Amino acid sequence: MPDSSQAFSFEKLWSELRRRRVIRVIVVYVIVGWVIIEVAATMLPGLNLPGWTVTFVIALVVLGFPVAVVMAWLFDLGPGGATRTLAADPPSPPRAAVDVTAIPAPNNPAAEPSAIATGASMKFRPETPRPTAQPGPGHHSIAVLPFVNMSGAPDNEYFSDGISEEILNLLCKLPQLKVASRTSAFAFKGKVASIPAVAKELNVGTVLEGSVRRAGDRVRITAQLIDAGSDTHLWSETYDREMKDVFAIQDDIAHSIVKALQVTLTPKERRAMQFVATSDPEAYDYYLRGRSYMYSMARRDYEHAIRMYEQAIAVDSKYALAYAGMADAYSMLYRYAEASTENATRANRASEQALALDADSAEAHASRGLALFISENYADAQREFDAAINLNANLFEAYYYYGLACSSAGDYEKAARLYHKAMEVNPADYQAPVFLAQAYASLGEKQDEMKTRLGLLNTVERHLKLNPHDTRALQIGANNLYQVGEKQKALAMAEQALIQGRDEPVVLYNGACFYAMQGETDRALGLLEQAVRLGWGDRAWMEHDSELESLRDDPRFRTLLMRIQ
Repeated sequence: MPDSSQAFSFEKLWSELRRRRVIRVIVVYVIVGWVIIEVAATMLPGLNLPGWTVTFVIALVVLGFPVAVVMAWLFDLGPGGATRTLAADPPSPPRAAVDVTAIPAPNNPAAEPSAIATGASMKFRPETPRPTAQPGPGHHSIAVLPFVNMSGAPDNEYFSDGISEEILNLLCKLPQLKVASRTSAFAFKGKVASIPAVAKELNVGTVLEGSVRRAGDRVRITAQLIDAGSDTHLWSETYDREMKDVFAIQDDIAHSIVKALQVTLTPKERRAMQFVATSDPEAYDYYLRGRSYMYSMARRDYEHAIRMYEQAIAVDSKYALAYAGMADAYSMLYRYAEASTENATRANRASEQALALDADSAEAHASRGLALFISENYADAQREFDAAINLNANLFEAYYYYGLACSSAGDYEKAARLYHKAMEVNPADYQAPVFLAQAYASLGEKQDEMKTRLGLLNTVERHLKLNPHDTRALQIGANNLYQVGEKQKALAMAEQALIQGRDEPVVLYNGACFYAMQGETDRALGLLEQAVRLGWGDRAWMEHDSELESLRDDPRFRTLLMRIQ
């Protein structure tokens, strides 16, 4: 019986030979060498050359074999030419099956790195390597966890997050796959969890995890697809490439997942997955930076996002997704922070340009719908949202923005249906359930409203645990707690939110809602006046908001409405 250490060494050597593509070179060399020898043996005698020339050709082929093997070991031949193959990363410590609620301090540079994408800054105990497996039941559902940033610099976090989000977006284009939303999957960032626990929480059959190491213009991406039922590998790969090849890597990962899950693609779906929004890595980098700012509701973050999108467009003027991102940032800036005509105009122009560059982009149609919605052009906005949903039935923003537009227009029944759909696509999001509860309140459906609000408590609490500085979520959580009777806790949260976000119009607006529900009219109107003065601009929402019902007949409220253009 062979010694286990020898077997392990052979397995390790074989893995390294495959990683460096030595096996592929050997196979290709043998085939080409055999063809050369056959051609030489057939052609050279007919050319009246000396008999030893055939032997010389055979000798050259044989002598070239070890040279080819050594060169394959040392160098990788890619689109940029021959580059030195990097040494393999040390084995990644696998996951530990521990409590999924254990959350280490965020952005802790001293935390032990991991190649497993169950969150940044996590620690694991070793376990036995998994065998490769066939997909089990439920394998047409998948979660893409945030890839771990192994670059040694917290500033690269946006890049590792962006890589995993781009892969998620590619998979979302396939109706055969149920893909856990970004919010749901990214809730596990910074948390220690086993893959079966993650899969159970997200209700998926498979999980993609990985890591990203970036150094200069080189990037190493490791990805592995795990079957949750058996906790075994379905597929894994490591890519050592230049930054310009990052798009091809993402495409290869997505197609490898499709193959491993045995999903059959239609020609249209195959084309959709092959589409690359930009071929410029610098533009892509700026785009990822911009998108990383879009998950906050603060004015400064929207402004940062706009600057990053502008840089992306300056590098690649045909980058449709960068225009769509810019349109969203201007629309949100208009709604929540600065309701100027200039911001509405810029949102419209950017969304029009995004569609002109890529009429088949669901994101571009959703952005166009949002820009039309903030201008109260509801009929055209509806057409754009419908187009976005037809192109990508898994796009959360299309349902969510569409629901907001319907609420602003007073169509609460349709808004409720859209919020329900948004919650199906993204169960971890706290915003859609809040607005669903408000839609039920406007419809007078008290039982459904309270059921939704009670179900929302855990979602908001989980969001705040992961995002303690999200002041808007804190204020919305306070409003919801008040509605279900937790008045003292709600009051403490509301005051804390107003202290943290005293200059943010959206926080002041939600604070006004909180005090309006309590019947404190003067305090509510004072906060509302501050919100409008600092830039709150969604007049239609304010006019239909059920939480401001007690202010409807007050002349001061009507005056504030008239001040909003």
